[in-house]
Amino acid sequence: MPQGDLNTTSYVILGLLVSRDSSAYEISVHFSRGVAELWPRADRQSYNAPKKLLELGLVTSTSDPVGTKRRRTVYSITDSGREALATWLATRSRPSALEFEGMVRVLFAEQGSIDDLRANLATMREQALQTRGLFASHAERMREPDGGSFPERQHLMALANRFMIGHFSHIVEWADWALEETDSWPDTVSPAVTHRDRTREILRECAERGKADGAP
Repeated sequence: MPQGDLNTTSYVILGLLVSRDSSAYEISVHFSRGVAELWPRADRQSYNAPKKLLELGLVTSTSDPVGTKRRRTVYSITDSGREALATWLATRSRPSALEFEGMVRVLFAEQGSIDDLRANLATMREQALQTRGLFASHAERMREPDGGSFPERQHLMALANRFMIGHFSHIVEWADWALEETDSWPDTVSPAVTHRDRTREILRECAERGKADGAP
């Protein structure tokens, strides 16, 4: 089967089905417990993607009764599905990509007011705190005696959780810094001239830090 027939969402679903059979609804619930923050598009594709895997023979499906009148489709991974997942894990991953509306608003902030910019920075900080709290609650849940939803994968989820906590902590720290930097700005346009020396100092620090961390 050509690897091009699958996308990352496909492999996320296969990875979830390795642990247990699940319906499309149960898969979407698992996405809401941290996967969506790593791969947002997975949540949008969670109901249709299993059907593609079924067509490719990577999963099978059964129809189970729910109550007296309804039935649900439950998906199970096949040997071919496990092989496809293992093959994907052995390949080189693509570079990370960031989808961050708040930062896009920062880039074009000169078209709005200073109040708009600072409100956006405060919103970015608040949202990062909320999501960091979500991952903290995931960590607490995994520390319970039953080990959470996937105890057999807990050691790997701990690695990812540490990254996500650090990621959102960085956003909080950056937002605090940006709010302090913009506190003296009268607007979003004139600092290009009045704060030119400070801007160049920030860029110098960025260049030096990037090189110190191994950038070419």
